Amino acid sequence: MKLKAEFIQSELGNWVARNTAVIPVSSDIFEVATTEIDSYGDTIYCFVKQVDNLYQISDEGRMLFKLDPGASDQELYETAEAIAIGAGFDYDEKHCEISVTTDQDNLAQAIVKLSQLQLAISYLG
Repeated sequence: MKLKAEFIQSELGNWVARNTAVIPVSSDIFEVATTEIDSYGDTIYCFVKQVDNLYQISDEGRMLFKLDPGASDQELYETAEAIAIGAGFDYDEKHCEISVTTDQDNLAQAIVKLSQLQLAISYLG
């Protein structure tokens, strides 16, 4: 059997599907256990909430809380905010939450990109 690009792409998609868990948190919020592992060796989670016809994907402020539970490192928060905004995400300063709102067509991409952003930010701590 000759190796083909279609086979590789199919196997990648199958692996991601098998290694990603989607857990209902409430009637309108889902927790996504992604394939990404942060600098602490923990699974990275994203939370998806439907808002009208759009979807808000967020970390619920968990990444920065994990890095600095006492919120004492102002430079860490400012750096994380700059990185998040520079990557096209929203940053809620009050809750230290990183999020993005998107349509259904870009939902999976937004989840993957937020998990990658959380991975990068986890190395700031």
